[in-house]
Amino acid sequence: MTWSFVFVAALLLGTVLAGVSGLPRDLRGLSRHRHLVVPNPEQHSPFLDLLGRRLAIGLVLFGVAGLVVGARGGSGPRATAAAALTAGVVGTAIGFLCFRRRAAGQPEGGRAVVVRDIPAGGFGQVRLERRNGSVLLAARSLETVAIPAGCEVEVIDATLSVVTVCRPTRA
Repeated sequence: MTWSFVFVAALLLGTVLAGVSGLPRDLRGLSRHRHLVVPNPEQHSPFLDLLGRRLAIGLVLFGVAGLVVGARGGSGPRATAAAALTAGVVGTAIGFLCFRRRAAGQPEGGRAVVVRDIPAGGFGQVRLERRNGSVLLAARSLETVAIPAGCEVEVIDATLSVVTVCRPTRA
């Protein structure tokens, strides 16, 4: 087994892990803080949520740096491995700094505005205002009548990916 094989394998593993853990979507989300869509946390294992995206960055950088430094020639296998390892560790550290746990963005309740009508017994969409911008979430209503877009609603339950809402009670 050669070092080139190790670098290609790390690059492929990192790319697959990035795709499975949603890293490309998260990178796009870093550039646009205005409308974050909170991902579905119950569809991801804790490994993918906590470590997958961060390790994917390190593996990809390890593989790319190893292939680039090794293809340049002039450096020995130890120097190539050291450069690749350094790039991988730096990439993983950047991943830990840039990406917080997804569950930290989960709303805890409050008020929201309906953006897509919520039919009786069906699903719509609401927008919650947060510090970093607005968050769009799928929503369902407990009421037997439809809730039109533009109405303000109360978030009753936000533990799953689809929040449960109702019209605010008038007091």
